[in-house]
Amino acid sequence: MLICLTLEQENLDGLLSTHFEKTKYFLLFNDETSEAEIIKNKKSIFQRSRPSHSVAEKRPDAVITGNIEPDSFDFFKTSGIKIISGIFGISGYEALKRFKVGQLKEVAEVKGAARGRII
Repeated sequence: MLICLTLEQENLDGLLSTHFEKTKYFLLFNDETSEAEIIKNKKSIFQRSRPSHSVAEKRPDAVITGNIEPDSFDFFKTSGIKIISGIFGISGYEALKRFKVGQLKEVAEVKGAARGRII
């Protein structure tokens, strides 16, 4: 399973970011091979691409983050990517550990998300 974590540092020791769109780094972790890839979030007001699109290109099975904007939530849901949000104050290592043992659950909706509307 490929898991994307939003992190404040370039490794699993870093804390999870409080906001998906404003994170410094995306860490893609393959829990079958233990391989990791870091993607720096290069979003700026002049860039047309969104962080959710950059992450989705890597085809993760799940995203673990703090908060997430409704647009990103909708995009991931329609792409078949699970969203685990509302996770704060723990490291990437701890988030992965909790996810693997089932302590972190997928979020069904986010306030302001499309909820069935065409996006």
